[in-house]
Amino acid sequence: MTATASSASTETFSRADWLRGYESQTEERDYWIDDIEGEIPAELEGTVFRNGPGLLEIGGQSLHHPFDGDGMISAIAIRQGRAYFRNRYVRTEGFLAEQKAGKILYRGVFGTQKPGGWLANIFDLGLKNIANTNILYWGDRLLALWEAAEPHRLDPQTLETFGLDRLDGLLADGDPFSAHPRIDPGSERTGGQRRLVNFAVKTGPSSRIRLYEFDESGRCVEQQERVIPGFAFLHDFALTPNYAIFFQNPIRFNPLPALLGQRTAGQCLASDRNKSTQILVIPRDPKAPLQTFETESCFVFHHANAFETADGAIVVDSVCYDEFPMLEPDRNFKEVDFDLEG
Repeated sequence: MTATASSASTETFSRADWLRGYESQTEERDYWIDDIEGEIPAELEGTVFRNGPGLLEIGGQSLHHPFDGDGMISAIAIRQGRAYFRNRYVRTEGFLAEQKAGKILYRGVFGTQKPGGWLANIFDLGLKNIANTNILYWGDRLLALWEAAEPHRLDPQTLETFGLDRLDGLLADGDPFSAHPRIDPGSERTGGQRRLVNFAVKTGPSSRIRLYEFDESGRCVEQQERVIPGFAFLHDFALTPNYAIFFQNPIRFNPLPALLGQRTAGQCLASDRNKSTQILVIPRDPKAPLQTFETESCFVFHHANAFETADGAIVVDSVCYDEFPMLEPDRNFKEVDFDLEG
């Protein structure tokens, strides 16, 4: 594995700008965008969808981390040289319940607790499907994704939430479905046809990775499952014409503090620097064997690119941290100061 580092920025980090970036967007709007620099080409037509945490406090209580925030979809529709903006929150079951109650009812993964201290959170391992990580349009379906549960289906015109989508029975109640799918633009093994490829992982002492491939109509045309040893924290993967590549991070998970209401699940993860990172190369051909390679200990959230060379080598570009970037229970994300910590 080859590590590359970018040159240091000379700009000073602004805490005021940092804090403004994490203010809740409480309004849902619809309007024509009139403030445009230049001209939108008349032949350009389509809609750009974006998803991300939009609500970062509930009932006056701030969330511990933005990753626990409810998903808000933004759409910019372009037609005949004009652009129209619309935003809507995904009406998940948890979002509606908390809006009605006016307070936090669910624990988050990244540190958010119900009010009342550990006693209010002890033994509560239920999670809210926050639908906040990605947005996907495939097979005439618009889906808001969150990796730990099923996607929510939305109306691509109005952004109205239709409800959970179990993909024509492919997913059972509560099944995970990754928020970072990949698109194969067409390769020899697909007959030149585009494919959407995604995965789901169920962790434990041994972990199960399920790989799905969908044709352009949204029909699942291939799926396979591989069992790997150890706890697998897999947020993203890389795709080539013949392989799906996963980095199994050397992570320890101690669930006891979460069970006792002292921490949330994400705060119970820690890097094990004494172990190497496992690179799992899963052939898209279900009959071919999985291959495992070792590299130095690191932590990978996201991959940027992957390809196969003419001589059969696989190249993966990834963002690698030295270790899992923990956020302690007594520290809020708003307190980060990159001038002091950079």
